[in-house]
Parts: sequence; structure tokens; C-alpha cells
Amino acid sequence: MQASNRVVYGREFKVTPLWMWMLQRASGVLLGPLVALHVWAPALASNRALSAVLLAVILAHGYTGLRRIAVKRDKAGMTQAVAVLWCVVVLAFGAMLVLHA
Repeated sequence: MQASNRVVYGREFKVTPLWMWMLQRASGVLLGPLVALHVWAPALASNRALSAVLLAVILAHGYTGLRRIAVKRDKAGMTQAVAVLWCVVVLAFGAMLVLHA
């Protein structure tokens, strides 16, 4: 039985959806090697495919991290808006970097 929220020590918490939890963990594991490859291999730093993958992983990790911050129901809408705004800003600057490479 899955619940959308739980009460622990008298405080109510939202339960993180499984897909978001898995995406957060997978993107976190991928970030280290991708950043290391991007830094340690200067020739690959100008590779558009690697930069696009790195940008996608950064977006996924940041979005899920910001969404998981909302622990109270009354702040869920604001947190969703901040997460989407952050993604738009990072995507805009990231796209400029990827297309310029």
C-alpha cells in the first residue's frame, strides 16, 4: 500500500514518487563521471553530444532535487514553479553553450 503522505513524529511529509527518487539517484551517479570526462579530456569538452548529455543529466538532477524540497502541501505549487523556472534558465544557458561548442 502506497501513501501520498505520511506522519512522522507528528509532522506530515509528502512521499517522494518512485520515479523521481530513481531519477535523482541515477542522475547523481552519472554526474561524477560525466563531469570528470568533461574536465579531464579537453578535446571532449567541445563535443556537442557529451555536452548535451551532461546538460540533460544536470537538468534531471536539479529538477528532482528542487521538487523533493517541498515537504508541505501548501508549498508544492511554489516549489514546482521554482523547479520549472530553474530548468528553463539552465536550459537556456546550457543550450547556448552546447550550440556554441
